Amino acid sequence: MQDEMDILPTTNALALSRLVIPNLFPSLASFVLLISASLLFAALSRFTKAEKVPCAHDGWPIVGNIVSYSRDPLSYLRKAIAQHGPVFEVNMIFTSTLWLRGTDLNKAYFETKEEVWSFGDGMGLFLNKVVSPGYFDNLKTFVASLSRGINRKVALDHYTNVARTTSQSFFSKNTQSAEVDLFEHISKLVHAIIVQCLMGPDFYEKNGAELYSLLHGLEADIGNILNFVLPEWIPHPAALRLKRKKERIGAIFAERLKERKAKPEAWIDAQDYISYTLNDSSTAHLNDLYAAHHTLLMFAAHTSTVASISWTIVELLKSPTSMDALRQELSCDPNPLSSRYLQAALKETGRHYSGISTLRLARQSVEVPKTDIMVPQGSVVSVSPYLTHHDPAIYLHAEQWYPERWLEEPDLAKRLNKAGQLAYVPFGAGAHRCPGEKLAGIIASVVVGTLARDFDIAWGTKEGDTKSLDFSKIGSPWLKGDASVKITRREA
Repeated sequence: MQDEMDILPTTNALALSRLVIPNLFPSLASFVLLISASLLFAALSRFTKAEKVPCAHDGWPIVGNIVSYSRDPLSYLRKAIAQHGPVFEVNMIFTSTLWLRGTDLNKAYFETKEEVWSFGDGMGLFLNKVVSPGYFDNLKTFVASLSRGINRKVALDHYTNVARTTSQSFFSKNTQSAEVDLFEHISKLVHAIIVQCLMGPDFYEKNGAELYSLLHGLEADIGNILNFVLPEWIPHPAALRLKRKKERIGAIFAERLKERKAKPEAWIDAQDYISYTLNDSSTAHLNDLYAAHHTLLMFAAHTSTVASISWTIVELLKSPTSMDALRQELSCDPNPLSSRYLQAALKETGRHYSGISTLRLARQSVEVPKTDIMVPQGSVVSVSPYLTHHDPAIYLHAEQWYPERWLEEPDLAKRLNKAGQLAYVPFGAGAHRCPGEKLAGIIASVVVGTLARDFDIAWGTKEGDTKSLDFSKIGSPWLKGDASVKITRREA
């Protein structure tokens, strides 16, 4: 039975908090008074700490920001930029985010050292609720291990084979269906590939379906704005659901790792990432944190990879000439990783459908470069890849999906990211570039290439509004309401 709290509005933090914990206070009036005082104190302290920073607002103080941003983040940010310029602050109850806009500020943002502005602490604002205590203390160790482990040639070759065989099997089975929802369909395929590559075949065979259900539940709840605007001590429904899912994932990892320990000889030649970490001296002793680590990896690898594949398919369906160009290349060389047009298409999707924001937490008070604005310690600092990638001053036909731009100028990405600016950042930049970029590229290339080469795909009865973006997930946007497609095997 659906939890009754699931149907409550998620944009009114005061109303939801009142329903969750009324018994902690002797009366409703005292509870409202306490929360109101807390909100006022939080707001005043933020304005005092960063009084030089213009504060964006929409409607009612603070609460209006929550409602407007959650309803339409793009419109909210564009309005704030138009009113306040490239640097402004957004207050949301117990958190405050300093937004930086511009290619020079992007560069400063990504090149600022971790001990000053922390990506790990920024992730923790959302993800502390789904990881084990102590994980973020070892984040640097795990990230280093990840970069080494998944970027070895033998590992990448293994991942390519997993993606190829899984895609063929998956699409072949679905030719028997009348039609499928595209993003949901690709989500299941990407999940199958990621679990096999990172966790191993044992996790997929015994827990693949359950992990998929848990992941979707985590995605739905971790993107809930209450996880960002309310402190951890307020046990709102989304946080409580996250706790239950975290505990179940932990139990699954305990079961599978116990089995591997009992039969280590069966995993000597395994190339999944867990096998690597179990044999890596830096991470072997941290196996009680593997569940937390892989929960974060599922978030990082899943949402944006699904978006990359699905939006590329959407655009190929909208542009038959683009689909024909891709198929012509694949008819000459069937290897998707060798297709220049496919790589250009995926690169363009990374630009056109990038994430709305990235988050870092200020560990030190520092001045924003080229301004007199001081970022207070404890502030959240954010940039928007999406707004950068849709800036008409940077990209010709910025609102158009145009993969040819990357073929007409092969070094476009390099040009956009030099001379003191960063204007193309789908995977971050510099020391903060995503270590899973190669794996994500392999999965996206193999899945889209396999589908275009070996199968026909057409719109189903639910075409959907392909301009309606859903930014509620962490990472790249999906399509609101999804769209259905029909997949059939191509005639030889």
